[in-house]
Amino acid sequence: MTHYGHPWIYRSQIGSVSEESPGDIYAVHSASGFLLGKGYYNPRSEITVRLFTYKDEVIDEAFFESRIKKALQFRNKYVKDTNAYRVVSSEADGLPGLIVDKYADHLVFQILTLGMEKRKETVVAALKKALNPAFIYEKSDAPSRKLEGMNEVKRWWEEEGKAEVEIFEGKLKFIVDISGGHKTGFYLDQRDSRRAIKDFVKDKKVLDCFSYTGGFSVYSSFYGAKEVLGIDIHKASVELANRNAKLNGLSEEKIRFKTGNIFNELKRFDAKRERFDVIILDPPSFVKSKNALEGALTGYKEINLRAFKILDEGGILATFSCSGHIEEELFLQVILDAAFDAKRGVKILNRCSQPLDHPVDPFIPQTLYLKGLVLEAS
Repeated sequence: MTHYGHPWIYRSQIGSVSEESPGDIYAVHSASGFLLGKGYYNPRSEITVRLFTYKDEVIDEAFFESRIKKALQFRNKYVKDTNAYRVVSSEADGLPGLIVDKYADHLVFQILTLGMEKRKETVVAALKKALNPAFIYEKSDAPSRKLEGMNEVKRWWEEEGKAEVEIFEGKLKFIVDISGGHKTGFYLDQRDSRRAIKDFVKDKKVLDCFSYTGGFSVYSSFYGAKEVLGIDIHKASVELANRNAKLNGLSEEKIRFKTGNIFNELKRFDAKRERFDVIILDPPSFVKSKNALEGALTGYKEINLRAFKILDEGGILATFSCSGHIEEELFLQVILDAAFDAKRGVKILNRCSQPLDHPVDPFIPQTLYLKGLVLEAS
């Protein structure tokens, strides 16, 4: 295994397999015969075994129900003032290949691996018992499914719920498109970061890049920004962002959205010498695999360089990466390279990460994927 406590076993680490049955659960033993644990097997994947447990126990509906209840108890302790949060976060909750998000009385789940796909009926039954949701929607559309030999699945389980669900975070409300939006519909993992900008946006001119359905923009305007412009490449996201601004009673004079390519828009602002007091960069993951890392780093540097060029003296840059392939120190180095090329000095005001409903298991470094820096530029 990668190291003690890590649930992944790679193809190169396997000496022999008793029989080839993709998706089935196997007991895994060391060369000396010691039981390492039990997990599901897929020879198509480089990560060939993902362990559920390090003990000799039965993996059945009761097992899934117990794990889901344990994950829910953790959220009930630490997640406050919202009705939308992650219930199950894959390896971090001992259920590799399963993501479950709660939006009011709706559950949205994603199956990422063949081993979990073969236990989908069991998972749904356990979710019903543990959470008793009104509606369950499956949104298994992650690219990793193809690598595991599976097709995309998007469907309601039993009764059909609402394609759009209204949620709240504190005093703010958002409409979430759970069937057509990114991920499971909303960037739940940026909740803490949205709140972290409170001290930096009052009476400021704010540019929210990759604004999606307006999360950072709505928070900025609510916290007293003088003017907010959100930009996203997807027209449907921009339309929903406008609806979310209206839902919260924010005036069109103080918050607006437009459809555009961020790289082109940043260049255009620079050419026009337009400047901003605060810029938020929350791009989608540029890194789909380790092979794409070099190109992704170029992309991260480019947008941060462009942002530094249009940031006013003493301005604030809040910049993020949601790629698990980019470690914190590497991300910081990319930002510093961009600042250096833009001839800007920086001070770190805050470091951001994922909230507690997206738990980080230090034995599994991949569970820490979201990185953010709030910087003042001189």
